[in-house]
Amino acid sequence: MYRVDWMKRIDHARGHLTRLEQSLLDFVNGNPEKVVLLSQKDFLSRARVSKPILISLFRKLGYSDYRSFQAGVEQFFSTHIDSFRASRDLHERVRTIPELIDQAVHVDAQALGRLLATVPEETLRVFAEKARAARTVYVAGMGTGYYPAHYLAQRLRRYRIVTVLVSRDSGHSPDELFPLSSEDLLVAFGYTQDDSWLFPLLRFCRDRRAPSFLVTATIHPDYVGSCSYHVHVPRGEVRFKNSMAVPMAFANMLLLAFEVVHGDCAEEELQLLEETRRSWVGKKRQGGDDE
Repeated sequence: MYRVDWMKRIDHARGHLTRLEQSLLDFVNGNPEKVVLLSQKDFLSRARVSKPILISLFRKLGYSDYRSFQAGVEQFFSTHIDSFRASRDLHERVRTIPELIDQAVHVDAQALGRLLATVPEETLRVFAEKARAARTVYVAGMGTGYYPAHYLAQRLRRYRIVTVLVSRDSGHSPDELFPLSSEDLLVAFGYTQDDSWLFPLLRFCRDRRAPSFLVTATIHPDYVGSCSYHVHVPRGEVRFKNSMAVPMAFANMLLLAFEVVHGDCAEEELQLLEETRRSWVGKKRQGGDDE
């Protein structure tokens, strides 16, 4: 609810903001932790704006005071802000290897539990339908996002789905995505601090009228508005933000959704794949020895 609320506030105010107010809003979206963690005086100093501009902005967004504005920002950007906090106090909480093991397993289990409660059921169903109907499924992920991207691209082929794993060198993206059309599908995993590679990818999808699924660790208005479907999947418990257990689990959930939605068809493809494997290793080698 809070995520939708923040988006609605921005959309409602966008046409009424001055240039300085829009610049301040961009600063807030790019540095939400500064709004939440700093006093109004310190925030004004960091943002280099006057108090009247800040007051005018949060009032146009529908907030009565700075504290309610802070609360709105924290609710929308909670994962980003919690990760920022976690990076500062990690060493204060974990001192030994046994503590690390206990904390890591416990918090990832908690994060997986939250994922079950927050993943939109309709999004999984739509993914399964569009993946089967697509001529080609393009899967992209930079940085640690490459891990779930690689896993998804590799496993989708088991259902006889043609997949292309976009390389980690974004300079090759235009060549790899050039065949993309409205009959294809893009799935992108955004888990890098520098997301400059992502927006050209999504813009190209829109130009080619291809549906796109974007999975990201943080929520940002530009993410939500740049793709057909956005799913917020944090890395894991914020206090162990570098864990990729949850994104990998979500990639597997997409595959399981495909099997559930397509039932007998998916099972038949898996059986044929298994027969192919047995035939592949069972055939005797043909030809002579290299001696």
